[in-house]
Amino acid sequence: MDKKKILFFMWSFSLGGGAEKILSTIVSNLDPEKYDIDILEIEHFGKGYEPVPDNVRILKAFQDYRQPRWLRAILWRLRIYFPRLTRRLLVKDQYDVEVSFTIMNPPLLFSKRQEVKKISWIHGSIEEFLKDRSKRDSHRRQLDAAHTIVGISKKTNNSIKEVYPDYSQKLTTVYNGYDFESIVKKSKEKLAIEIAPKSICTIGRIEENKGSDRVVEVIRLLHKQGKKYHLYFIGVGDMEVELKKRIQEYQLEDYIHFLGYQKNPYKYLSKMQVLLSMSKQEGFPGVYVEALSLGVPFVSTEVGGAEELSQEGRFGKIIDSNQEAAQAIDNYMTAVSTFDANEANQFIQQFTIAKQIEQVEKLLEE
Repeated sequence: MDKKKILFFMWSFSLGGGAEKILSTIVSNLDPEKYDIDILEIEHFGKGYEPVPDNVRILKAFQDYRQPRWLRAILWRLRIYFPRLTRRLLVKDQYDVEVSFTIMNPPLLFSKRQEVKKISWIHGSIEEFLKDRSKRDSHRRQLDAAHTIVGISKKTNNSIKEVYPDYSQKLTTVYNGYDFESIVKKSKEKLAIEIAPKSICTIGRIEENKGSDRVVEVIRLLHKQGKKYHLYFIGVGDMEVELKKRIQEYQLEDYIHFLGYQKNPYKYLSKMQVLLSMSKQEGFPGVYVEALSLGVPFVSTEVGGAEELSQEGRFGKIIDSNQEAAQAIDNYMTAVSTFDANEANQFIQQFTIAKQIEQVEKLLEE
């Protein structure tokens, strides 16, 4: 049997983000007897690659964070103004299926060959494209060439329909898959620090888009009300220095802790009472699923997937304001909000890797 050759391309496979983890899960679970897989990242960063099996090749990146600024500037212009030439430089093989696994700035054109199956995978809600014509147009070129558009939550799919109603027929949903056994196992690893009782955790990049500043304001609000809960940031990002200054001003440095980027966040997450996210945009927040698998409810802004996972407040609370977030956290801390960890665990079984891979294989084979 001839193996199918698959190319996944994305902006980066070395930034330590959610899309990289999802891709790692997919390629690690596709049958190596059926598929030869290449991953192409446009820009290489310093976080290192997510694990991939031996049958998966990671191709040389177009740009690298260690290159001199002048070279990066030239490569950036080459990519923007000569996309076909960029593609010829990067893609040496011919593939049966090409998957654009990135939402913002489609980094590479699809093959011109008609017989190549082309899949565009969108990891976030894209309502903002309604106000941004250049983004709308650059994505339209790619989505137009795609045979199938994958959204990863109801909210993502609704936003695609809203921005590109003419592509509704191409749309399908593939929920991300999670290895719950592995998460639970990792959660039992020993900690080098002691986590304070009644603690809150936030996981992800420390940046404005993730609402990291609002997270600090929510904790400040709780402390003003005399509720001295601890918060743990797991992740790194460009807002960290600024937030540490603010935390000192608020005299909260004994209560807000920065744990940095963690390969195994689960051993910390399992010790928390609540997961908090004030993010402005998510495709499908996998960390909420992971939290629920460890018996931890979430408090979240209304981002992609949050409503589906909340199940009308049974497993998480969707909030609009900092005040609502503080109230929801306090309700979990004081057991005003009922949360049934067993029910949550049953509910998330629809997000297993087996289900995800079944859907992905169907896409690749159609």
